[in-house]
Amino acid sequence: MKIKILETPNFHIDGGAYFGVVPKIIWEKKYPADENNMCKAACRSLLIVEENRVVLIDTGIGDKPAEENEDLYFTDYSENLITNLANAGFSPTDITDVVLTHLHFDHCGGCFYINKNTDSYKLYFKNAKHYVTRKQWENAMFPNYREKSSYHREKLMSLQDEGSLLFIDENFRLTKNIELRIFNGHTPGLMLPVIYSERNTFFFTGDLIPAMASIPLAWISAYDLYPLTSIEEKKNILNEADENNWIFIYQHDFYNVASYLIKTDRGIRAGNKIEKSEIETL
Repeated sequence: MKIKILETPNFHIDGGAYFGVVPKIIWEKKYPADENNMCKAACRSLLIVEENRVVLIDTGIGDKPAEENEDLYFTDYSENLITNLANAGFSPTDITDVVLTHLHFDHCGGCFYINKNTDSYKLYFKNAKHYVTRKQWENAMFPNYREKSSYHREKLMSLQDEGSLLFIDENFRLTKNIELRIFNGHTPGLMLPVIYSERNTFFFTGDLIPAMASIPLAWISAYDLYPLTSIEEKKNILNEADENNWIFIYQHDFYNVASYLIKTDRGIRAGNKIEKSEIETL
């Protein structure tokens, strides 16, 4: 089995929203903000090659639009999923499985491109099955007031129209070495992978723990719909990860890709950092 981390377009996020009730004087020491209170945020995908399966976890924001409206996220499109996939030696048609942790635009936008002849959305990974939890799909189709701007329904419908969509209702073993776990604090039906290699276990933290700074239980994003649920889910996964020496891979941390964990007097915290190039060798 091989694991590769692929970068997709980076963006900016309001620091207050990113770190919730944690005061700026505390979080800014770990995660600097600009004059507009905006923090840089990565948007990573995982590529996992296991026997005859080529699995992609999330696809990022997607391509730069032909007509740019006001971009509240100051998106940097210099990183491109398809280009970085090619640099890793794969084409979109090689992908057998696409796991979408959830359907907010910054996690699934890279699934789609515009067919200029029909002005309709098509799928990049046309040979792949696309996995999403049923809870999350229903939430995206009938969104609550807080989340509705995070879902691009017209794009999402192409997943269903092209018959590639598979719904997950409970924790699920996708392959021998990839387990998908369901969480509900950030948004209903968030689905995150635990990846078992011969020597290590990796957890792709997604929006449950978007950055290394978000490990302490109180550091809950204001974007989480159910913060008390998020705290309980974080506590449980941190305890399991600490007991079993997991490695965390951070999806949105611009400055830190991955780390070990350590137990301290203040609770479980990030241990030694791991660089992107090291992940493939662990």
